[in-house]
Parts: sequence; structure tokens; C-alpha cells
Amino acid sequence: MNWITKIRLWWWDNISFPLWYRFGSKESHQEIEDALRKRRQDGGCSMWQNHLKNHPEDAKYDWEKEYVKTLDKK
Repeated sequence: MNWITKIRLWWWDNISFPLWYRFGSKESHQEIEDALRKRRQDGGCSMWQNHLKNHPEDAKYDWEKEYVKTLDKK
């Protein structure tokens, strides 16, 4: 691991993430969790959708299984 990567990891571990985690409000945390949940339930990112096309057995949640079913109908 080169020194630039080490600095970036140190910055993330010690400055960037802890500041957001410690000083972010509970509402902002909940907002982010809700947005991520909605995105996942709307089909997730395109990378995950492509993965499910090739590996439908990886569908774990009900909404993923519904997505795979819609792929089968096409």
C-alpha cells in the first residue's frame, strides 16, 4: 500500500467519517437510511440489477425476487 492510500484511509477513518457520524443529527441518519431503503426497493443500482440478471439465485429480499420475476417475463 503506497503512502497516498495510507493517508486517504487515515483521513477517512479519523476525520471524515467520525465527524459525520458524531455530529450528524439523528434525523439526517434516518433520512439517509430511508433514501437507501427506497433506492433498494426501487430496484437498486444498475450494477446490482445486472448482477441479478446473471445470478437470480442471489435475490435475498422480496423486492429482489419480484425484480427477478419481472426479468423472467421479458
